[in-house]
Amino acid sequence: MDSDDDLYDEFGNYIGGSDAENSNDDLPSVIDEQSDHEEQQEERDENHQSSSTSLIKSTIDSNTSETIYIGQDQEISNEPVIKPIEEKKMKIEYSTNNLNKLPELIYSRDYLISTMNSIPERIRNLAILGNLGCGKTTFIDSLILFTHSPSISIKNNLKNFKPLRFMDNHKLEIDREASIKSSCVCLLLEDMKNRSHVVNLIDTPGHVDFNDEVLSTLNTVDGVVLMIDVVDGLTSRDKLLVDEIIKRNLPIVLVLNKLDKLILDLRLPVKDSYLKLQYIIDDINDYIESHPLITTYSNHKELSPELNNVIFASSTFEVSFTLQSFANLYNSDVEFSGKLWGDYYYDVENYKFTTDSQNNKLPRSFISFVLEPIYKIVTYTITAEPSDKKLGKLLWDNFGVSLHKSDYKKDPQVLLKTVFKAIFDNHCGLVDVITKSLPSPQKSKTRLLRGTPDKDIPVDVLAEVTKLIESTDGKSFNSLVRIHKGSIKLGDKIKVYGENFNEDKEDYKIEKVRGIYLPCGRYKVPINEANTGCIVILEGIDSIIKKGATITGSMENLDYIFDIPKYSINSVFKVAIEPENPSELPILLEGLRKINKNYLSSIINVEESGEHIILAPGEFYMDCILHDLRFFFTNDLEIKVSDIMAKFSETCIESSFTKIGISNPSKDIKISITAEPIEDFKLSNAIESERINLDQMSTREISKILRQEFNWDSLASRSIWAFGPNDLITPDILLDDTLESEISKSELNNYKNSIIQGFKWSVNQGPLCDEPIRNTKFKILDVITNNNDLSLINGTNNLASQIIPISRRACYTGFLTAKPRLMEPIYKLISKCTHKSINVIKKLLQQRRGFIDSVEPIPGTPYFEIIGYLPVNDSAGLTTDLKLHSQGQAIMSLVFSNWEIVPGDPLDVNVELPNLKPVPEESLARDFMLKTRRRKGLTGEPTLQKYIDSELYIKLKEKGFVL
Repeated sequence: MDSDDDLYDEFGNYIGGSDAENSNDDLPSVIDEQSDHEEQQEERDENHQSSSTSLIKSTIDSNTSETIYIGQDQEISNEPVIKPIEEKKMKIEYSTNNLNKLPELIYSRDYLISTMNSIPERIRNLAILGNLGCGKTTFIDSLILFTHSPSISIKNNLKNFKPLRFMDNHKLEIDREASIKSSCVCLLLEDMKNRSHVVNLIDTPGHVDFNDEVLSTLNTVDGVVLMIDVVDGLTSRDKLLVDEIIKRNLPIVLVLNKLDKLILDLRLPVKDSYLKLQYIIDDINDYIESHPLITTYSNHKELSPELNNVIFASSTFEVSFTLQSFANLYNSDVEFSGKLWGDYYYDVENYKFTTDSQNNKLPRSFISFVLEPIYKIVTYTITAEPSDKKLGKLLWDNFGVSLHKSDYKKDPQVLLKTVFKAIFDNHCGLVDVITKSLPSPQKSKTRLLRGTPDKDIPVDVLAEVTKLIESTDGKSFNSLVRIHKGSIKLGDKIKVYGENFNEDKEDYKIEKVRGIYLPCGRYKVPINEANTGCIVILEGIDSIIKKGATITGSMENLDYIFDIPKYSINSVFKVAIEPENPSELPILLEGLRKINKNYLSSIINVEESGEHIILAPGEFYMDCILHDLRFFFTNDLEIKVSDIMAKFSETCIESSFTKIGISNPSKDIKISITAEPIEDFKLSNAIESERINLDQMSTREISKILRQEFNWDSLASRSIWAFGPNDLITPDILLDDTLESEISKSELNNYKNSIIQGFKWSVNQGPLCDEPIRNTKFKILDVITNNNDLSLINGTNNLASQIIPISRRACYTGFLTAKPRLMEPIYKLISKCTHKSINVIKKLLQQRRGFIDSVEPIPGTPYFEIIGYLPVNDSAGLTTDLKLHSQGQAIMSLVFSNWEIVPGDPLDVNVELPNLKPVPEESLARDFMLKTRRRKGLTGEPTLQKYIDSELYIKLKEKGFVL
């Protein structure tokens, strides 16, 4: 050891022990939760401390050094003389593409790539879906550890008894211990016949705010693994996921996870554990069977262990099994495994199976052969002493398993994991179920281009970009691509179609593929080619991509592209932002551009006041956006953020009290439109779910549905022109209600496109506060023209361009004469809590204009599932308040539910609006409207006077029709 004097120079500056303290060069990051890495680093620091001085001195080359002279009169700058090297990394990711430096596998990567490209029937593309905290990411960890051991491992002591979370690589995911992005990993796994399969697993976020990541994933895969926490059972969140799965007609495999909690946490008797599992499976089957879209669902509708589409798992213990794989511990006979579930009982005295329970005296076979052995293993493990040989004898006599002597000295929790991993030493049962229940890309029902059967797609290469993946430094994006047809090679030129191509045929760009990679969680493997059925990452093609794109060969053409999901329909949570320093506005705009590409549900708008508005589904989602905007996509940009706001909408509650014609200044044309509320919510749901689709259905098909299901008359059902607004949530309808005697239909069709454009303009930006109009039916009563020139098709006449603003004003007029009202979004609250926390939730909701709708006990647990509702405008901070007041005994999530009318008349100028006091309930609508208009820079009152003649307005006011 050097003396202390050697550690300091002649000026007293410390020069020793400054050895670089960087992370592994292959995995650079500002974050690393692996404690074993920290311990190794400390050891290296201690070993190098003694030689630190000599190391530093030996690396200084006097011939290449630079001497900097600073004069006495020289102005001192704030910039450092030697600028530090700033390497911003907000994600954990291996920075090398050298295959030799990537984590080692138990199989050959070359064999994986060869199998993927040459045997597509061995590929399985699947998503793992489930509620928050059900163990999806930890479950994939067990597969990562199994295939990457020992290159990737975790400590097995209590201090570090934490999941690996290999699929979570963003700083926020690690800090908050919750996935916010979907992440794909490509693995080579063996089934029970030792056949290798390429399995592309996509881990999805469980938090309801990030449902957009789930939707993009469902467009990438051929099947779904639905993971259920056996403690919670089928939750409201799980039902929403099942809805999306059935809507896309994807097959399901069920995983019942966290079996260990039935024994260790709930401490259920073995019989009650069976009843709990059976109840969950029956509950899921009942929900699927009663689903309104079940008639269009062509996959297997029943989930059952005996049908080999149910898996039992414990992600904590890193094990999974099926009836067949568990039966193999006894006997490989297939008939034996078929009798381990359902109404089969085991007669111990006669050593045979029977369907007669003998008045419930005989135990079910699943209890005798599956649950009881698991219970015994747990009991022996947690009660055994290190010197006790009973556990070792049990494992050897029954499973042929022996452990090292040091394993028996471990903490019981760690020992339990070791024991279960020794018994269930592979995941063949899981792979067997996946390969038999989920189709290969060749047999899957591939997403079709709109109106184009798969066999008629006139291209050799067809692929879909389902999302963009940000780089570790936030400066660029790669594309996650599912190849539906053909192959893509490194260096190929491809045609990338933007999301607006269906409307704008020039929205495409020829790009060159600069990189092809297999996604593997925290690292990616470079390859030269990817064929049909593969899920890969493409580099260098993202310039025109926002939320998704379609890909073909560079010389090929398409008429339509893949439909991109409506990610932003639930984005009702809003803030306004601006840079602290106005000169940094360009930096903010560039950051917002990247946010728009990276967060699928985000909406970026600019108000007339110049404010930049961000809309998101919820508070957690918004927190992540603002974090990445400040620290990831900009260099610690300081921004001002407004208070939380809600996105509002407009509607009406009565029919227009009169017909008012709107004309242009030259009186060449007059249009009369009235408005009335849509009272049939089933019709709105049919339009929202696209059961009624004007683009993909004929007038006759739509008319038939409206007449048979919604009791419309024949004339009205054939008169629908358009739906709006853009998101089609509680949509509006535009109807042609003109008379043939007043204007011919052929002449009216010349104006149709222009009138529809004016209608859509009006319903997307309503007159009250520039927010969308919802749940309103607009009827065209009159279109009177004095122009004899009918050459208005395609806008060739100047009058056609005037019709758009005229029809917009006509819609506004009809709307303002139909008692307009303001609407606000409502959150549905889903909470799991103890009985003591129910009153806490009730009180918190009452303070925020909310209420509890239902309280249901979760069978077999001391918990309850609470369903409640509250306005989005009053939801900020509710999660934190609930955790504080319930002392952590309640967890909750908020999901957009519906739109409700705000109490009060927004046009009533006589309501009370007190200063610095809560606004009375009857004044809420006007208060919200005025504040929204002021924030947007809108001037004046939204009165009818703006849109009609002054003389007519005075007459209406005299007769008391307007205030």
